Amino acid sequence: MRTKRTFPFLLITIIFIVSSCKEVKKEKSIETAASEKVIPTDDFIFSTLISKNGEIVFQEYYNGKTIDSLCDVQSLTKGLMSILIGIAIDKEYIKDVDEPIVKYFPNEFKNLTDTKKNTITIKHLLNQTSGLSWKGYLEHEEWLNNEDPISFVLKKDLENNPGEKYNYNSGATHLLSVIISRVSGKSTLEFANEFLFDDLNIYSTNWQKRNKGYYDGSGLGLKMKPIDLMKIGQLLEKNGDWNGLQLVSKEWIQKMFDENEKSSTEWGLKNSKHGFCWYQSEFKRNKIDYGMGYGGQFIIMIPDKELIIVTTHNHDTPNGIEQQMKFLNTKLPKLIEKYGS
Repeated sequence: MRTKRTFPFLLITIIFIVSSCKEVKKEKSIETAASEKVIPTDDFIFSTLISKNGEIVFQEYYNGKTIDSLCDVQSLTKGLMSILIGIAIDKEYIKDVDEPIVKYFPNEFKNLTDTKKNTITIKHLLNQTSGLSWKGYLEHEEWLNNEDPISFVLKKDLENNPGEKYNYNSGATHLLSVIISRVSGKSTLEFANEFLFDDLNIYSTNWQKRNKGYYDGSGLGLKMKPIDLMKIGQLLEKNGDWNGLQLVSKEWIQKMFDENEKSSTEWGLKNSKHGFCWYQSEFKRNKIDYGMGYGGQFIIMIPDKELIIVTTHNHDTPNGIEQQMKFLNTKLPKLIEKYGS
């Protein structure tokens, strides 16, 4: 008799659970469908993650990518370099950003004839005003294949006095990675793991070394999970605090965005200003802090709305800048409108 009475109860319970699961799935499908109207899928998008008030409210992956997929972050690497330099200053490995870099490259500077290069500082590397010649993507292949990528950068002609003019230079930001290694006695990856990644539970990266053995700081050799990019965005949103741990000082984070030069880039938000490897702009009177990498890799923060948007795309296309601008001009405004209220 007990078995006969128990069976109907179990049947009702199972029906209730199945119905509940269908309802949850239905709600998720509605949310996903609504967001996909804002972010129409195409052959290039890999991921979109949205955090509101510190909580992830949307997370989707496309074109075969999953939550565990590593995506090439391109020049978001530069933003990471800036955070690590700030940590190195906090830990007193580096005195301040006004230190001349000749201190960290004594052997490389020995054969340089232009003494004005002795005035290049860490700050100049961070805000892209080193004055060293760099012809953008035209330089990349030669630099990547050069047996001494450090000297390759430092031997470039000084086109402007250091600190005088903005000129985007991927080779110069690689020098930041070298500096981190030389002052700490650790590889840049070891330094990042010890002082940043471990606390953020970032355990899966693919980071290439350049010739001479230093991890890439240019933006041409780092892959990360989009969810880990979101953690970096949340860390910055909280002014360097992570669950009660001050991983990087609040003062440094303010400098990363406020110590800025007018950016001449044609592939970011309109009227962007470039800080220490991060950018700042406005959208409908809302301040936007963001990092970006070629092809549509973004960490976008809108502090007043406590909104963070992370997206990654396939950069290995001939239309990388076009798809990047498409996201900024057509998709981003809709995402801000939908999730920013």
